Amino acid sequence: MVRKRSDKAGLPPGALVNVHEHPLSRTAMKVFTYTGDRFNECTVDRVEDLPSMDPGAVTWIDIDGLADTACIQALGRRFELHPLLLEDVLNTQQRPKVDEYDNALFIVTKMLSLDAHHEVVAEQVSFVLGKDVVISFQERPGDVLEPIRDRIRNGTGRVRRKGADYLFYTLLDIIVDNYFAIVEDVGERVQALEDPASTRPANAYLLRLQQQRSLLIRLARHVLPMRELAGRLLSLQSSLIDKGMRRYLNDVLDHTVYIAESIGMFRDMLANLENTFHAQLNGRMAQVMRLLTVISTIFIPLTFIVGIYGMNFDHMPELHWRYGYFGVMGFMLVLSLGMLAWFKRKGWL
Repeated sequence: MVRKRSDKAGLPPGALVNVHEHPLSRTAMKVFTYTGDRFNECTVDRVEDLPSMDPGAVTWIDIDGLADTACIQALGRRFELHPLLLEDVLNTQQRPKVDEYDNALFIVTKMLSLDAHHEVVAEQVSFVLGKDVVISFQERPGDVLEPIRDRIRNGTGRVRRKGADYLFYTLLDIIVDNYFAIVEDVGERVQALEDPASTRPANAYLLRLQQQRSLLIRLARHVLPMRELAGRLLSLQSSLIDKGMRRYLNDVLDHTVYIAESIGMFRDMLANLENTFHAQLNGRMAQVMRLLTVISTIFIPLTFIVGIYGMNFDHMPELHWRYGYFGVMGFMLVLSLGMLAWFKRKGWL
């Protein structure tokens, strides 16, 4: 069920209304609590059942589904989250952004995937970064974050030895890394269109070009704001992000810049292929018009001759000549061949 943002008109700031709601995606909470040498994972149905914060440990509250606004509101009271922050969590049609609050950073990202028809599907994922805690909000179950969960469970990588800011970085990084697979898939389809452009593409080929261009436009609409978000995080002066994290955030920025440049390159390739298509189409049309012009030019004097001898006058000496018919036909043949030879010499054929 899709709800318009105009449904919020007249409501006070901070009112919790789902703009895009998935009725079948109930709100489920999974909690990861870990340090370098210990780890705990549990699933809770109510905010009241959340375990107490463990001093010295990092807590990740992973929330799937935004249908239960009462649960979101209770979570905001539990962690003293600003009402405008909670309102933005439910407004799932936003551009990626980062907002600073007194006790937290709020980050909106877009998790992208390709459906069975190779169309881009975007899901908003929001993060709240607090002191020793990360809260993630997803629209529905299913994501690309499972490798991070496995690292926490198995104690692999650096995530168990780092703080909440590093956990946030790894979550953001894996979302951005997933863009590579999507862009590479689109790039392969764009490159597959290069060979038909040099042969004899039909109108179906032009339709495929336009479909890929529309796909890249939708992809760029989500990726380009992510580049701005990564740059904003890199320049952010917040006590919640350690200075040592800048090298990691800079890596995310590099990835988003590379992906944005790849999208721009593929769009340029499609524009060149479309220009090639139209150039070949115009070239073929010019050849047809040239051939028709040559044929018309040859038949103009022939039509003139036939028109003269088609007139019904009595006093036309050639009509009474025994070989008049063969003479006129021969003259017309010689005239046609002569014109063809002249066109050939001029390079018009």
